Amino acid sequence: MQAYVTRRRDELLSTLLDRMNTTFADEESALEQYQTNPVAFAENVLEESLTGDVKRLMESVRDYPITIARSANATGKTHGAARVAVWFYKSFPGSQVYTAAAPPQANLEKLLWGELGGLIEQHPKLFQNDTTKNLHIERSAQSFITGVSIPLSGTAAQRQAKFSGKHAPHLLFIVDEGDAVPDEIFTAIESCLSGGHGRLLVMFNPRAEQGEVYRMERDGRANIVELTAFNHPNVRTGETVIMGAVDRQTAVRRIQQWSRPLSERERPDSNCFKVPSFLEGATAVDQAGRFLPPLQGGWRKITEPAFSYMVLGRYPAQSARQLISREWIDRARSRWDAYVGQHGEVAPVGTRAKMGLDVGEFGTDANAACFRYGGFVERLVTWSGVDPLMTADRAVEEFLSRDVSRCSVDATGVGAGVAPQMARMGCLAHSVKVASSPNEASELGDFGLLRDQLWWSVREWLRTDSGAMLPPDEQLIEELLCPTYDTEGGKVRIMKKGVMRDLLKRSPDRADALCLTFHEPALLFSFLE
Repeated sequence: MQAYVTRRRDELLSTLLDRMNTTFADEESALEQYQTNPVAFAENVLEESLTGDVKRLMESVRDYPITIARSANATGKTHGAARVAVWFYKSFPGSQVYTAAAPPQANLEKLLWGELGGLIEQHPKLFQNDTTKNLHIERSAQSFITGVSIPLSGTAAQRQAKFSGKHAPHLLFIVDEGDAVPDEIFTAIESCLSGGHGRLLVMFNPRAEQGEVYRMERDGRANIVELTAFNHPNVRTGETVIMGAVDRQTAVRRIQQWSRPLSERERPDSNCFKVPSFLEGATAVDQAGRFLPPLQGGWRKITEPAFSYMVLGRYPAQSARQLISREWIDRARSRWDAYVGQHGEVAPVGTRAKMGLDVGEFGTDANAACFRYGGFVERLVTWSGVDPLMTADRAVEEFLSRDVSRCSVDATGVGAGVAPQMARMGCLAHSVKVASSPNEASELGDFGLLRDQLWWSVREWLRTDSGAMLPPDEQLIEELLCPTYDTEGGKVRIMKKGVMRDLLKRSPDRADALCLTFHEPALLFSFLE
């Protein structure tokens, strides 16, 4: 009898487990219908109502290998990313989802994984067959959502190795605060996306046009989705449709405080926006509790760069204390194209070039030579190698092949011997120590170092000279857009080169070469001193 009872119990248990496994398999299979419809997955399975911008984000991840989500503050990018992660994980068998955020680790734990933890609590049945632990949701060793930390220490190669070699039938990477993530992380991720069904979603607030994420946009390697405050239902309706998100009061206050109406004679430019019709007449209270006047319609000029990335989800035309604006560069680029269209890439007749030579300090740096004929700048010439004699030989070759009045050479480090060697070979060249005191005769202002003065000269040239012309060189443009400036003791200070190197992930060789063309030596033959 006991044997019969034991056998019968085992049979019943086996039948129950078979039914449960069948149920789980059926549920997993049923979710596969949402592979081509992530919005329906969020609405039907997660029972949520999405904003239009989040819907576009989810559909972009479905349709494009790389999606970049430029987001204003509190418009739902992290909320949407968590839904993308769960949709991909549940809809594609054998999928792997890797999530990361710029250091510190709390960025990942509190934001994206806070949203994922909320989904697990709200939908226990959806995750009942999964194993969950800190920064990890798993249905098998081959299928999971996991968090990967980006170390602050170690070499670039070590950081890259953490994201290399990921392979699965369906692979998704989600990177938050992507503008602060090292370039090598994206290099590793893109190598993983080279075959099969792979996707990358990068999210960030677009503060400055620099770094690998910006270059993905610039080079057309990603689809762009903007999540703006003006599209959010809380702002559009004036009601709290989504708790914790941006609200109308905040949007209106920022419009009033961070922009101004255009005057009658002003025309809209890249630093302007038009007030949405649904906000006309809206009021708000400032931080001191005072009522602001009703918002007027029409075009407004952005006066605080934060408005662009915190409200519009766009790069600012000129960030706070940015040395050189995108608008000035765009004008100089247009003039160059117009000039070349009429004359070809030929220097203006009767104008001699000033040559600037930035000498590479390290093996990864380039030697960059810039030739400026008044306002016309040739395409820059670059070459590798840090041997000063070889650098001088190449520089002399470039000098003698043009009508050049003089060459200003960066004399920092290994560059100290280049100008004297060029002089011995018949070129009028002089050494420039950019860390020395500025020229006393400058009319541009007071500067801490000569380097500050040279960068400011380029700024004023682009800002005020209607003949300034820049060649189509994206690296040069990115370098010119990089630095900010400040004042210390009444003297202008430009962002240090080491900081620029960290931001650009390279040395600003091309921009430095252009700056050197603006150096006016106190003595023409200073190299002989």
